[in-house]
Amino acid sequence: MEKSSVFFSRNMEPKDQGEICSCLEHIKVVKQGKYLGLPMVITKTKAQIFGFIREKCKKTIFNWSNKQLSQAGKEVLLKAVTMTMPTYAMSCFKLPVKLCKEINAMMARF
Repeated sequence: MEKSSVFFSRNMEPKDQGEICSCLEHIKVVKQGKYLGLPMVITKTKAQIFGFIREKCKKTIFNWSNKQLSQAGKEVLLKAVTMTMPTYAMSCFKLPVKLCKEINAMMARF
């Protein structure tokens, strides 16, 4: 129970939320968070929510740009690491097309 938390819809009455929390004793109420590295709540601004994938890819590519790699080495790194970063999120959610295009553009520039 220490690791457990509950998320309530905004349509649920605060009184009902309190009753549920009291029945479950010391459970945490969360507004927004991550579970297994993915956001628990998806709002209208998917680009902001999944921006962490873009930043992670950008950071990884930037770290590689300082190293002198052959063309084949760059291609292997891109395919093995950068292309796999959004795979888990894509298995659960449909990512915005703009985000996918930005990641592809970063990879092409590298």
